[in-house]
Amino acid sequence: MKLTISYHLEENRFTLYVEMTNDTDKDRTFYFYNETGGLARNAVRFFNAKNEQVEPYERSFMSPIYTGDDVPADLLAPSETGHFELSAKIVEEDGEMLLSFKGISYRIVRHEKFYLTFNFLGGISNLLEVVVV
Repeated sequence: MKLTISYHLEENRFTLYVEMTNDTDKDRTFYFYNETGGLARNAVRFFNAKNEQVEPYERSFMSPIYTGDDVPADLLAPSETGHFELSAKIVEEDGEMLLSFKGISYRIVRHEKFYLTFNFLGGISNLLEVVVV
């Protein structure tokens, strides 16, 4: 998979946009699903300005609410591109700012750069520079 990420920040809402292109010659079936927090915990990587991977502030494991509904699989045909979103919040807790995805949170500092990558289905995205003002 070829992955490209970008983001949008509005007030305290952070949206990570993930563009995925199937660069194989076979259909790819997968679940871009984060109700348990597993997608963010396993796919989001956080780096500081020195390009050092930073350990999460908190990992949380959630049990999904069982509704009996099947979660539909996502499918990309060869050379097809799909667009997906992963939501997070900027929260302040005990005087610290956190970038909090469902399933994982990272400490951030206002006006300081940090970097994200997204690792999914064997692909690694671009290194995305982020600054919260």
